[in-house]
Amino acid sequence: MTDIPRQYGITDDPTQAFESLRQEISLLHTAIQGLTATREKIPDYSPTLAAISRQLATMTEGITRIEQAPAVKLTPAMMVQQLGKAAADVRADDKRQMDEVRADLHQMIGRIDGIVVRARSTDHQLKRELWMMLGAFLSGILLWSFLPGMIARSLPESWHVPQWMAARMLGAEQASSDDHVVHRDQITAKQD
Repeated sequence: MTDIPRQYGITDDPTQAFESLRQEISLLHTAIQGLTATREKIPDYSPTLAAISRQLATMTEGITRIEQAPAVKLTPAMMVQQLGKAAADVRADDKRQMDEVRADLHQMIGRIDGIVVRARSTDHQLKRELWMMLGAFLSGILLWSFLPGMIARSLPESWHVPQWMAARMLGAEQASSDDHVVHRDQITAKQD
């Protein structure tokens, strides 16, 4: 038994052993003080860790929502089918809008055509009215030139309307109807 202390480098001298123990305890004490001082110098990471914890909770929530999204559960074939359906819906909506615009455009073109036709009709009507007025004016002149003569010749001869008209055109005043008869007889007698 006395060999055991020698094996581990322990001396038989108790003073020396206590001194050695005291040094070791002193070293241990210094080490513990150094650790405590180092621990006191370490900053407090609790607010940072709390913020990280909140961010992790938010990320976990987002990941959970993404996992529950229907698009994640779709297979590529189902996704192609959904995209095809969405494209068909969009094309149908575009076609409907194009048809509406086309109908509105045709309606506007019809209105414009109506305005143009009305303007042409008004212009044509104005020209036709001008020609009719010119024709009526010329017809009036023509009628006025021979109608009074026809009326005068159709009246009885005893009224002496042609003579009266001739005298009036020449600016002479008409004599009484007896003077005309005498005057006419004189003219016929001179000619014989």
